Amino acid sequence: MKGLEKVQNAIHAHEANFSQKKLSELELEWSDGLYDSRSGMLKKEVLNELKPCQDELIRLKIRSYGGLEFPKWVGDPSFLHLKHVSISGWKRCRSIPPLGQLPPLGQLPSLKELLIEGLHGVEVVGFELFGTGQAFPSLEILRFDDMRRWKKWSGAVFPRLQKLQIRECPNLVEITLEAMPSLNVLEIRDCPNLVEVTLEALSSLNVLELDTCDSHVLTSLVEVASAVTKLRIRDISGLNDVVWGGVTECLGAVEELKIEYCNEIRYLVKSDADADASKILVKLRTLVVEQCDNLVSLREKEEEEDNCRSNILTSLRMLKVYACENMERCSCPDGIEELEVSWCSSMRVVSFPKGGQEKLRSLRIWYCRNLLEKEWEWGGQEMNISRSSSSSSMPMLEHVSISNWPDLKSIIELNCLVHLTELRIEDCENLESFPDTLTSLKKLEISNCPKLDVSSLGDNMTSLKELSIRECPRMDASLPAWVWPPNLQILIIKKLKKPFSEWGPQNFPTSLVELRLYGGGGEEGARSCNQFSHNLPSSLTCLKINEFEKLESFSVGLQHLQRLSFEHCPNLKKVSSHPQLLTSLHHLSFGDCPKMKDLPEMLLPSLLSLNIWDYRPGGVLEERCSKNGSYWPLVSHIPCIHI
Repeated sequence: MKGLEKVQNAIHAHEANFSQKKLSELELEWSDGLYDSRSGMLKKEVLNELKPCQDELIRLKIRSYGGLEFPKWVGDPSFLHLKHVSISGWKRCRSIPPLGQLPPLGQLPSLKELLIEGLHGVEVVGFELFGTGQAFPSLEILRFDDMRRWKKWSGAVFPRLQKLQIRECPNLVEITLEAMPSLNVLEIRDCPNLVEVTLEALSSLNVLELDTCDSHVLTSLVEVASAVTKLRIRDISGLNDVVWGGVTECLGAVEELKIEYCNEIRYLVKSDADADASKILVKLRTLVVEQCDNLVSLREKEEEEDNCRSNILTSLRMLKVYACENMERCSCPDGIEELEVSWCSSMRVVSFPKGGQEKLRSLRIWYCRNLLEKEWEWGGQEMNISRSSSSSSMPMLEHVSISNWPDLKSIIELNCLVHLTELRIEDCENLESFPDTLTSLKKLEISNCPKLDVSSLGDNMTSLKELSIRECPRMDASLPAWVWPPNLQILIIKKLKKPFSEWGPQNFPTSLVELRLYGGGGEEGARSCNQFSHNLPSSLTCLKINEFEKLESFSVGLQHLQRLSFEHCPNLKKVSSHPQLLTSLHHLSFGDCPKMKDLPEMLLPSLLSLNIWDYRPGGVLEERCSKNGSYWPLVSHIPCIHI
């Protein structure tokens, strides 16, 4: 029920007779208008008259209530079945009598979830919320959000609380609570002035997330939460190497750790030379570090200890490092299975101890422009990544993704990786050579490698299903000697040495079912599909034509085609087909084709979906296919139409 600010007399609310209506859900909302004491009293009277029947109410929401205080029915224990309560936007509430206080919601015997949000006047949450007797006997989820003046929270036991969230409370300074024996998830976010947290032991806490808080909050919590297995910290002020060192000593059960925007930390773990180093983070399996600007390396004295097997972080299996701009070295612990290093502008060396890379399954290196190929360290010794001996030390590698690595010149050694199934190489401006025997590879993407010249992918790639080659101007797939992988199913082509329209006859495999062609460059000269239709394999079930700027007409006769799509073809005017062909077409799409005015009527009866979109609204084709348009009688039978 919205617009309750319009009720001028509580008698009108009484006439709604809510007390006799067995509602399971009730939502009451006022607008955020100007406040005065008279309107505050009226709102309380209105809310009092809107008391529902307590027999069946399960969910209650009160929004933007501006009364002096809540009537007694809110929090009345006679609401035996009330499980979900949300109070939000009570701008004038203060917890200091007589100007209102939070209702005694702790008395609700079945309450499981409570949200208190946007009560900008609340400064203290105290025992008035708990009421009398055992408080919150069933509460499992409690969330405070956007409490701008809230400074202090004190309270009693929450016997069954499992999840507690406190968000955007910029003036909250102190939290003092008694036991929360069942708490499993604790999240505190955007409480920059919170410095004192006093809690009894949190023996069941598994997930702890802190964002924009003081380091005292972190240290206080990890000392009483020894069972935490997942820890995420972000923008923790005062978290330097000394404080962090003390924190890590309490993280013996942590398996997942994510650290973001903690700019005072230089090292994550101590040196091997420290006697206690091997006792730190002994169960850690996943580590993600993001935008920690002063992080130098994972371990203190890392450079001195490289190439030696370490007893630090021996359980770690996944390591991801993002945008740590001053990090120059990344010495990976033994046993890493998944490694990602991205957007680290100062990174020059990534290394493993001898034999430490044998379990590596996934490798992703993106935008580390200063990473040196000659300093690429594998197997505990410096060697060029192009040497086959380095690749054989990664026998389990399955996924490789490399982007924006200017110093990389060769990846020939990948021939030795018998388990490699996915390979993605993009924006490697000096890459010249490429492996020719990747028998296990299923997906290959090559993009924007201007010096790469591959004469043929060869028939050795017997497992390859998907191939994408984009913006590689030295690659000439038009050559008669070019051999396509024999089991290829999906092919994506954009800006090679010659446009697709100039290719000679191709021996595409009969397994090829999807072809995506991108124009640009010389491809812009193709005005009609006659210039490249001779190269379209008859096995295609999906054809996508993109960015052909001069293409005006398209006529295709592919008997098995089910999907046909055109995008960013600004001059396309006509699409047609042979009368006896394309009867199997089910999906037709035009995107950003502003001159397209007529649909190919012979294709419409078999369609299951039609998609038409344009950056410029009000296109002719869009209007004609709308419910009042001339094409509507011809397309209305199509089950899925998006315009």
